[in-house]
Amino acid sequence: MDAMAVIGPIVAVGGKVAQAGAQRNIGRAQQAGYEQQAAQAELRGRSEAIAYKQKGSEALQRLNETLAAIIARAGAGGVDPTSGSAATVQQFAMGEGIDEFNIAAGNAAMALSEGYTQGGIYESAGATAKKSADVAALGSLGEAAVMFGQL
Repeated sequence: MDAMAVIGPIVAVGGKVAQAGAQRNIGRAQQAGYEQQAAQAELRGRSEAIAYKQKGSEALQRLNETLAAIIARAGAGGVDPTSGSAATVQQFAMGEGIDEFNIAAGNAAMALSEGYTQGGIYESAGATAKKSADVAALGSLGEAAVMFGQL
């Protein structure tokens, strides 16, 4: 048997083994990329939640300023700030301010939840990419084993 007849199949087996390693590495790189995207999605969700919480805080600050102005004007006009139209305006302002705060709080919760959900989707995609690459690598190793058995 001549050397070329032996070397060719050995090189082919080595190529399949190398291919399996490359497939495995590609899968791990894809998984790392998806994990990075997951972390970014979660960070984006937390950042948006903080922004919404800030809006809620600002709504309460504006409410406080509005109530202070209503009370001051009523007092300056000689009107009891805890009854009549002054109280009605305060109740309206409180309703609007609290609604705005609650909307901001709800939006914050949704942003946070969406960030974690999107992160979970990316993590799942990464795990799937890794498993698919591992299966492909095993297939390549199986082909290498068959080729080796035919030597």
